[in-house]
Amino acid sequence: MLQAELADGSKIALFRLTKQEISQLKQQESFYCPECKDEVIIKAGEKVIPHFAHQTKTACCHSGEGAYHENGKMDLFEWFRNQKIPVMLEVYLKEIKQRPDLLVKLGSKTIAIEYQCATISTKEMIKRSNQYRAINIIPIWILGGNRIKRISNNQLRISKLDATYIHQFHENFPHTLYYYCSKQKLFLLYRDIHYLSASNVIANMTIYPLQEATWKELFTVKQLNKGQLVKAWKYELSNWRNRPVPFHNRVETAFRQWLYLNHFSVHTLPYYTHLPIANQMYFKLPPWVWQSRLYIQLIVKKKKFTLNEAEHLLRTHLINPSEFPLLSFYNHPIAEYFQLLERIGILRSNGQNMYEVIRVTV
Repeated sequence: MLQAELADGSKIALFRLTKQEISQLKQQESFYCPECKDEVIIKAGEKVIPHFAHQTKTACCHSGEGAYHENGKMDLFEWFRNQKIPVMLEVYLKEIKQRPDLLVKLGSKTIAIEYQCATISTKEMIKRSNQYRAINIIPIWILGGNRIKRISNNQLRISKLDATYIHQFHENFPHTLYYYCSKQKLFLLYRDIHYLSASNVIANMTIYPLQEATWKELFTVKQLNKGQLVKAWKYELSNWRNRPVPFHNRVETAFRQWLYLNHFSVHTLPYYTHLPIANQMYFKLPPWVWQSRLYIQLIVKKKKFTLNEAEHLLRTHLINPSEFPLLSFYNHPIAEYFQLLERIGILRSNGQNMYEVIRVTV
């Protein structure tokens, strides 16, 4: 942690002090964690920024914060200050008993910045985000660059846990993941995220050196190049059709058995049963599984059907939107998929969530 309490309850931060001042403090004062009130010690070696740490690992939220996290938190604090943006470090919010890494004031808005390098449970992340909103504070979560699982420049693998950190501030704002690497001093933004599989995504990836980045730039709307999306999707589709199924992959094995029982295979399914969509995170199943179910059980068998019928068919495989507290607008993944089918001439909508099949194959 960057701040600790003294015996009189006042707070002190070390990163603005000289080595001599820190040495004097060690001899004159005792320091306490502002969260759990346990005594903490000063860490001020040559390779780390001066900070406080628990003497032993505890259940406190500040226990186990490493140098990567502390460096990043200080970087962001100074980054806001250099832009003349009012910012406070590790402020305790009594109403919700939370202590965000940074608290930022922008006009009438208050923003809680959480720099999350370690893994916490989805339940804890949702709880904290909702608590901030309950007192009119906007939560923004910046993940540590150490959590990025890159596949290529604009592709990465997102776990179900990390998908909960996708931001969308309004309907026209593209799905965005924020990362900051405290070693390389870089922001990495993935915007306009589209899922190619259950966890592999492609997005507009932009890198901003810390000293060149501005707060405003982090919220600039940027779209993924459609040519890149189509190229990556075609590769994924071909790879999926031709790769063998690992024996331990029960979902894929069960899916292909189901296809066989319905007189299909991955090679006879049309290409539009494996389309990349932005809202795949709301599904427990890979895109080709639920899209194939809609194709075989609705598009092939019926001339007309409703969005409610489709949702009922897949109801047990949908994730509640409340699991994604940073998405301000809910775009139904099945509705998004049907919109794509309308564009390529498979379906036609009457505007009342009723769809008519125009043609089955392309």
